[in-house]
Amino acid sequence: MRNVFLEKATRVAKRKADALVGRLRPLQPVLDAMAARPYELHYELTNLCNANCIFCPYQFQTRKIDYMPEDIFEKALADYRAEGGGSVFFTPIVGDALIHPKFLERVHRVREAPEVDRIHVTTNAILVDRYGADAIIRSGLTGITISTAGFDAAMYERVYRSKQYKRMRANVLALLKANREAGDPVNIVVGLRADRPLKDVMADPDFQEILAYKPQLDFTWSFTTAGGRITRESLPAQMRLRSLTPKREPCVQTFNGPLVLPDGTVLGCNCVAAMDAEKDLAIGNVMEMPLGELWRSDKMRALRASFGTEHLNETCKKCDMYRDLELYRTSEGRIRAQVSQERAKGRVVKREHGRGAWIGG
Repeated sequence: MRNVFLEKATRVAKRKADALVGRLRPLQPVLDAMAARPYELHYELTNLCNANCIFCPYQFQTRKIDYMPEDIFEKALADYRAEGGGSVFFTPIVGDALIHPKFLERVHRVREAPEVDRIHVTTNAILVDRYGADAIIRSGLTGITISTAGFDAAMYERVYRSKQYKRMRANVLALLKANREAGDPVNIVVGLRADRPLKDVMADPDFQEILAYKPQLDFTWSFTTAGGRITRESLPAQMRLRSLTPKREPCVQTFNGPLVLPDGTVLGCNCVAAMDAEKDLAIGNVMEMPLGELWRSDKMRALRASFGTEHLNETCKKCDMYRDLELYRTSEGRIRAQVSQERAKGRVVKREHGRGAWIGG
């Protein structure tokens, strides 16, 4: 049995050691490069989901359900290409991108852009069969993270509150099989959100056929309180809630890249804390101002500068998903800055998307 915990602990330890050494280097030039243009573009094609996970803020969402129309999608893509492009993410704040009826068309459209390298989506895989596993694998996606409780029907229904377990499992197998037959062009990660010990989850009989394909694995038992809306009492004992940490420097999300909502609103953050936070995190609308100008706007600069001060907005104050700038103290962060500067000069730079490219720590 693979020691998934050790694999993840090793990744985290290496990153922290890299960041510690990086403290000997000046950070500001890296941040200046990341603030000069968006390194990533995040799309929320829809904020509708077909699961209702016990750990997800989706259950408390107050925004109306919406679908991104073509004109907003195309405007954001054109603006991003004009800025030099880079990575594109189709993972919503909450919801599942495969619900959008034109999901695969949107992926194809992005793949046509020479300025775009990596294209990634996180999905619960319930709707893979709507498009066909082979079509998804050959669509141009470079990374897929499958969010699941694991491969036990009872646990899946407890945690994801969905009766689509058999469909989900069959779709995951179909994706892995299609990927293998195509030469593994897509980095597929199975992200476990279980309410049982990892060793027991790994030993589940339904998991063994999936593990035979040797997919990359990730896991977490640490979840957001969604500003206090998810409580200790609402989660099983195996799942932990995050705690607030001091926010002395800007959150890393404010340097990664903007998120475009279905109505064209652009947010300076793309994590779950931004679910209903247009008032605090919106920096404009892509239909009214170019994406690059929004990223370099006074609102975006003010958002970054507010960390560590009394002016920090209420959403960020209560956010337990906050991460400091450790990423930009690592060699990966410095590479991002260099790549971003090259793209700003109009050069097409494409980074490879090998295994590990999409795993968080």
